[in-house]
Formats: sequence, C-alpha cells, structure tokens
Amino acid sequence: MEIFRAYDIRGEYGKDIDDNKTYKIARILVKTFKAKTMVIGHDVSLNSPKIHTALVQGARDEGVNVTNIGYAGTDVVYFCVGHFDYDFGLEVTASHDAEHLSGIKILGPGASPFGAGFGMEELKRDFLNYKHRPVARKIGGLTQKNIWPDFIENSLRFVNTKKIKPMKIAVDASNSVGAMEIDRLEKYLPQIKFIKLNWQLDGRFPGHAPNPFVEKNRGRLSAGVRKNKADFGVIFDGDADRVYFLDDKGDYLFGVYINGLIARKMCLEHPGRAVIGDIRARRYLEKKVKDAGGIFLLELVGHAFFKKRMKEENAVFGAESSGHIYYNFGDYMIENSLIAIIQIMQIISESGQKLSELMREPRIKYPVSGEWNFSLPGFANIDDLTSEAFKTMHRVLNQIRRKCADAKISDFDTLTVQYPDWNFNLRPSANDPVLRFTAEANNVKLLLTKQKEVIAFLKTVGCQYINDSGVKQLK
Repeated sequence: MEIFRAYDIRGEYGKDIDDNKTYKIARILVKTFKAKTMVIGHDVSLNSPKIHTALVQGARDEGVNVTNIGYAGTDVVYFCVGHFDYDFGLEVTASHDAEHLSGIKILGPGASPFGAGFGMEELKRDFLNYKHRPVARKIGGLTQKNIWPDFIENSLRFVNTKKIKPMKIAVDASNSVGAMEIDRLEKYLPQIKFIKLNWQLDGRFPGHAPNPFVEKNRGRLSAGVRKNKADFGVIFDGDADRVYFLDDKGDYLFGVYINGLIARKMCLEHPGRAVIGDIRARRYLEKKVKDAGGIFLLELVGHAFFKKRMKEENAVFGAESSGHIYYNFGDYMIENSLIAIIQIMQIISESGQKLSELMREPRIKYPVSGEWNFSLPGFANIDDLTSEAFKTMHRVLNQIRRKCADAKISDFDTLTVQYPDWNFNLRPSANDPVLRFTAEANNVKLLLTKQKEVIAFLKTVGCQYINDSGVKQLK
C-alpha cells in the first residue's frame, strides 16, 4: 500500500508502516523544517503508541526538543503548533481508518498545512533516498505538557457562553479522543448536560468503527438523542478533527446545513469577511454567507487547500461538507470541532427554536444528496489509487461529460455539472480508486429523480456502489 498519501501518511502497521520507517520519517521531517522544537500527540489505536515512540526517538536523535501531549485529537495538536509556536507537529492517527490502519498527520511551522503539493512528494523522495547517519551530538529533550486549559479557553473565544441556555447534548466519542475534549469543556459549561456514549478510550473500538460517515455507526447516537430528548447530538471521528451533527429528532444533518448556520453567525460578527466552502454542496452555505454580508469563495476539498486559501483571504471561517470545520485564529488557520459544537449551542439558544425547526426549511429548499461512494470499474475500494485507476476514472468521467453535454461543465475539483435547477460533483477519493458523488437541487423531488439517474448511469459504466452518508430527505 502507498503510505505517502494526499493528506497524511497511512498504512497497515507491520506491513506498510513500522517503527523503523516512522523513525526515519521523523528524522527527515526535522531536516525538512529545520526544526528545533516539535509537539506530538496520538489517538487510541492499538499501534499508535509504538509509532509515537519511534517518531519521538527519531526526532530526538536529530537533536529536536520534543513536547509530548499524549492522547489528543488532531485539532489539539494543530492548535499547539500555532499557539505555542512549535516548528512542526505530528498526530499519530489514521483518522476514521484507525480501526485497521495506522498513520501520521503533519503540520509545519505556523500551523502551515502539509500534504500532496505541500511537501509530501519531497518527503517521499527523501524517504526513498534515506541513508543512515549518526545521531546528533546533543540528543533532544523530552517534556510533557498539559495543553488543555489553553485549548479549551481559546476555543471558547468564539462564543458567548452567557448566551448558552441549559440544554442536553448527546455525544458519541467513538471510543476515542473526542471524549477528552468534552470532558475538559464540561466544567466551563455547567448549564449543559452531556449524555456520553462510547466514552471509554479503547483502540479496539467496541462501540463501532470511528467513522461517522457510515450510517450504522450513528445508530446509537440517534437512539440516544431520541431516548434522552436531547437538543442535538454530535459524533466524532477517530482523531476528532471531524464532527457530524444530528438534530433533536435524531436525523443526521449533512455538513452544509450546520456550516450555513455557523457561517451566518461569523459573518454577522465580522461583516465583509470571506467564508470558504467546497463545491460538493454550496447552495445553502452561499446564501447564508451573502445574506449576512459576507463573501463566499469556493476552494478544492482538502485541509491544505482550505488553510492556504483562508490565510490568503484572511477568511473568518471555512467548512467542508464532510465535517471538517476551520477557524481563523489570527496567525494560523486550523480545524476545531469543539468550537462548532459550542457555536451551535449558542445559535439554538438565541433562536428560541429547536435545531430540527431551524433546519426544516433549508433541508426542503436546498436539498442535498449527501455523499455517495462508488468503486471504479475493475477496482476494489481497498486497492491503491494507481495511474491505471486514474485512467479508468477519467474514462468514466468522460462518459459523464458526453451524457451531460447540455449542461455547464467545469473541471473544478475534478468534475462539476451545473444545470439551472440542479447540479452535481464527482471527485475521486484522495487515497482509493473511489468516486464520490454529491448532488443538489431546487427541490427534493427533482433531487431524488436526478440522483437516481446519475447513480444508475454510474452503475451501467461499471462503477459499484459502496456506501452513502445516509441523508434523510424531508418532503
């Protein structure tokens, strides 16, 4: 398996990734960033402590002083790099794949993004050409740091906690590090009762796989919202840099709806500033931004692209439909799921409405299919994204272009097809031979009709359905 991927390093421990490889990667990264300091955290996966140890040793052998924050989410590590001005940061995680894969996420100085087009190719080249060298004359130090007060208090800067009314929030931590964020937030919000599900940190993930995209993984949360009459529910992925929301009826809300609510709040507080969104689902988000006096800008999917664009535009907010939500901390732009959760508390409190009531009109007027995943003809979704897979993908996309010749067609983020009253996007997974389909329309009936047509066509050209995000349509 190719371990140097678009957004991170990822593979099967003992086969694709091992302690020796990660040790080398750490030493290379120290040279890449000309680093003297580094911060590192890790998720709960069973193999993460081994990789963590190898990375720490590699960095120290290269002379770097390492700060270890232990169990922590990606958003926490990224915050530390920016806030405490470390030269780079590492989170040991394979994110939502943490049940069966291991990985490393990387952030550079000033919380600058790292990935394909942002240094990953050079890292792979240097890794393949790596030659062992003696350790530094002075081995780097190793310290522990309690970063939680800084992380929580800086997250709370984005809300007015006095305006948050008493409520019940159901939270599914997926047996991973999101539980730690809520536990530390709790004392700052005594008016909130958190209903905690799948809370014990456990790398075997006994509750469910740490991937909130899969509908069955949200089942316990949905039931918990209804049983406890919670005001809303949230579920974290394996490294807590992605969060999904359910309303008070237990319905999953595709990311664009939550993003629209938060974007409106941010634009009203910061008039005339930009908000960054992705092409997959933009109609509702764009309207909320413009109505609140903001500037809406599109960007390619991916944290590196979003952070770079937010920095260039000094954007006040950025959000992807997939649950990645980005905030402007002044000198750096990073994901932060916790801020989004607290902001939704304040938005509900100030509105005097239930979340399902706030979302009813948008879900009817701006319906979205959610994301549907299809493997490419001749490939399994677990195969590598090879050059042959890309050739097959482009062959499929060209067939779509011919079928939709009467539409406005753009190559923005692979393929976007625009009709006056509906649109859809097809883009590949960053890591696998998989096409991701998302559609929007002016009404639910039209959306379901057109969604069915595109899906049927994909199947006729040999694509195989894998799964979808399980969006329920209101009529």
